[in-house]
Amino acid sequence: MASYAYDQEWKDERERLAGIERLWDSGSHALLDRLGVSSGWRCIEVGAGAGSMVEWLSDKVGPSGSVTAVDVSTRFLEAIDKPNVQVLRQDVLDEDLPTGFELVYGRLVVEHLGKPALERMVAAAAPGGLVVLEDYDWAAADVFPPDPLFQRVLDAVTGFMERAGYDRFFGRRIFSELRAAGLEDVQAEARARVIQGGTPETVFYRLSLESLRDPIVASGALTGTEVDEALRRIDDPATTYVSPLMVCAWGRKRP
Repeated sequence: MASYAYDQEWKDERERLAGIERLWDSGSHALLDRLGVSSGWRCIEVGAGAGSMVEWLSDKVGPSGSVTAVDVSTRFLEAIDKPNVQVLRQDVLDEDLPTGFELVYGRLVVEHLGKPALERMVAAAAPGGLVVLEDYDWAAADVFPPDPLFQRVLDAVTGFMERAGYDRFFGRRIFSELRAAGLEDVQAEARARVIQGGTPETVFYRLSLESLRDPIVASGALTGTEVDEALRRIDDPATTYVSPLMVCAWGRKRP
């Protein structure tokens, strides 16, 4: 069975998740705004992480709406003090989600957990409800100037995650997966970030590699020296990174 590859109890996990938020939250806000999320909606986020999207949704739906935040680790979510937010510590692979939501949302979740997670997310939507996924496709990820070590690090990191069930190219499959799950009016789009080395936007890169350093070196995919050199290059302002594509897809549950 698939599982999440990162240690959610790691000492710098909060900052690593903040790096994801820094890269992608503004685009996620714009997408959900465009899809009409508004006052009074009942929403659920699966894999809510550090909670930035939960807090944004809480403000968006207001006191007449609600947001349920689901994760296997809720240590960063418990600090959210909003009356319309409920936090559930739950593994979506082990048990069904609550149901009846107008929005079911997950970012960088189904690429790790696969079809069983998607099926439970679709089941959680109310008839006519909106299911929105955002997941990576790593095919476009690159660096300038060209650097062979970057590709080795990328292969080592995604290869480690793939052994836990990760799909590095899930983004290109989202559209088909939502249609196969029975959703209607399925649409999709993608966005990417171009970022300078050594800036706050590269924190996610740095901490993701640091988090997986020991198992990657133990596997023989990279040496400790190569990891140290890769971390140094991440901090080089002369380097430009093209992020993976964040593919966003959405559809509605049949009435």
